[in-house]
Amino acid sequence: MTDESSKPNPTDLVNRPGSSGSLLETAFQSLPKEQRQKLMEKALEKKLELDVEAARAEGRHIRSDTDMHNTVRHVRELESSTKSDYTVKATFETASGNTSVEVKKSNNTTIIIVAVVIAVVFLVLFSR
Repeated sequence: MTDESSKPNPTDLVNRPGSSGSLLETAFQSLPKEQRQKLMEKALEKKLELDVEAARAEGRHIRSDTDMHNTVRHVRELESSTKSDYTVKATFETASGNTSVEVKKSNNTTIIIVAVVIAVVFLVLFSR
């Protein structure tokens, strides 16, 4: 008969608070030195890749923020300087993807004037 209390219970290792770090540390320490070195090199490579990607994402964010502000300024200038119709389309590459914006101004006064003239002509023709 073996003494069950002297054997470590695997569920105790997993369920113990704070055991994930110690479990990883134990597994890491049980590796041969060469494998630990390779694992550390791979971890450093991945960390460097993540840092580079984070820097690229930050650059995309800064550029898209600047471009969005310029687009808003451009639309405001159009609004104040022209009474005609316009459409402004822009696509920005952000840190997490792409953002597309479309701003339209449709001046319907011409259509309204034409409709009123046609209505007056019909009214004059049918009133006789």
